[in-house]
Amino acid sequence: MYNKPNLLIYQDLVQPLESAINELNEILKNYLNDAGYEAFINKGIFAYVLSLLEGSVAECVERYLFAFPEKLPKGKIDFEKYRGEILGADFSYELTALLIQDYLFEISYENGGVLLNKYCQLLGVTNLSSLFNKSLIEKKARRNSLIHNNLKVDSKYIWTAKSDPRDKGKYLLIRPKYVIETIEAILEILQKLQAELEVKYGAYTILKAVKDVWAYLFQSPIMKFDDYWGISEDMLYIKTEGIKKHYNNLSSSERTLLFYFLQNYSPGACEKIFKLHDLNMQVSNNHQMIFIVSVFDRFPLLLQNLKSIQPASFLKYVRE
Repeated sequence: MYNKPNLLIYQDLVQPLESAINELNEILKNYLNDAGYEAFINKGIFAYVLSLLEGSVAECVERYLFAFPEKLPKGKIDFEKYRGEILGADFSYELTALLIQDYLFEISYENGGVLLNKYCQLLGVTNLSSLFNKSLIEKKARRNSLIHNNLKVDSKYIWTAKSDPRDKGKYLLIRPKYVIETIEAILEILQKLQAELEVKYGAYTILKAVKDVWAYLFQSPIMKFDDYWGISEDMLYIKTEGIKKHYNNLSSSERTLLFYFLQNYSPGACEKIFKLHDLNMQVSNNHQMIFIVSVFDRFPLLLQNLKSIQPASFLKYVRE
């Protein structure tokens, strides 16, 4: 019996980082072209680029923890808080998503360097917290001052940024050069984190995920992956001859799981291969059916392209 695969996919894991890096580079390019933004635009972009750092790394960690929920720090589930979800969730992964989001929200108020260290520990990569240096700590303090205090220096800013107490009551500025420095500091963190993740998890390809799912669902010697699937130019294709060869020897449960698997690849192919009376929706191992439903709910295009992936929004797992 194979253990249920964790289904970490490198492309999916780093997609939030890549999106943030691309956007930051676009913003930087505009600033380096001396766009001459007004003060209010500098303020808005400054706040936004810091949010790109925080949001992209948190989402990356969120996706990792969903693949490896056992990495969540041990603690008791607040049954009263999640009573409705525990009683109403159709699948365990719905509750898992809530627990991950709750944990990440709880630690989001940590000091930037401390938080980055925790993220790196969870991801199992080199500690990059030293990159969240004194300069970046001051930038985050200035962002908070912008949002909550109209850039007026108060005791909290002085304490956090370790600035001169004599500046209390003065107003901070956000000039283009300051925005550029912020973008460059954030890009360094995101790019180094992505490099670390590539070394650690680059082998977790979409094809590996597909094969792991198949191995968990189909453990019979007549259901070898290579007998049913081929690969051409980074695309999967069905080996219809392989299916025809083994079809009559498959159990009704195996046919049903195979039907659902192929349905997510090509509904038209299923109509040509399967007969309704050959299927049994009461699969002998219901855990397998629940698992495959959750897989295609999370990765609806898993079988369509082995180079790129467009994961469903993580929030779709949480009931409104």
